[in-house]
Amino acid sequence: MPTPCYISINGKTQGNITAGAFTAESVGNIFVQGHEDEMLVQEFDHIVTVPTDPQSGQPSGQRAHKPFRFTVALN
Repeated sequence: MPTPCYISINGKTQGNITAGAFTAESVGNIFVQGHEDEMLVQEFDHIVTVPTDPQSGQPSGQRAHKPFRFTVALN
């Protein structure tokens, strides 16, 4: 069973970008009290790559974090 995940986004100059994004008026029957200024995440993805030596299989450099991507419903 999926676990609900919520995200809040704050911009340096914009402030709380997700303010009022998850109200009863905007999402209807999936509204959850306490998450009014957040968005319900449908999917998220984060990749970490570790360079390896092709012959030994041992790590050969620093790991690199790719961008964190998430999908939310448009409301």
